[in-house]
Amino acid sequence: MRLNQNEMKALKNLLSDPKNRIDESMDNLYNKLISNSEVCLYVDGAADLHSRTAGIGGVIMRDGEEVYSFSEYLHDSTNNEAEYLALITGLKYLIQLKLLNAKIFSDSELVVKQVTGEYQVKHPRMQELFTEAMDQFHRMDSWTFSHILRDKNDVADRLAKAGRMKGKK
Repeated sequence: MRLNQNEMKALKNLLSDPKNRIDESMDNLYNKLISNSEVCLYVDGAADLHSRTAGIGGVIMRDGEEVYSFSEYLHDSTNNEAEYLALITGLKYLIQLKLLNAKIFSDSELVVKQVTGEYQVKHPRMQELFTEAMDQFHRMDSWTFSHILRDKNDVADRLAKAGRMKGKK
């Protein structure tokens, strides 16, 4: 039996709701259907040292459509810590959603180059965050992690700033 594109899309839509995946075979079928999808995660962190507020944000896209987004407040984090925490949080959501093949984007050149091995991680706090991020990456099936310019990361940037503002009084 062969399914046409419309039938595949309808089946993927039906199974996208976890309550319709009643057993492991339905879960496996759904994962096969979405494995051909392009999944992208965009993450960003924002920090203001004067107000001691920080936030993280991210958006998961599948085939150009938003699947999930997050915007969270952090207290008293540096910008680099926020960037790492945004990445770690985004990876956890990918894993939770069983989207284990993803292209990941960040406008933090430092974090991207540390994760890809171009830069060493020297600061102890950054080493902890790096280790936590790599633990999440190891749970993925396949991934790429690329640096993008801030203007190409505007949704995650807005979400991170909104998360930071949740802490301002």
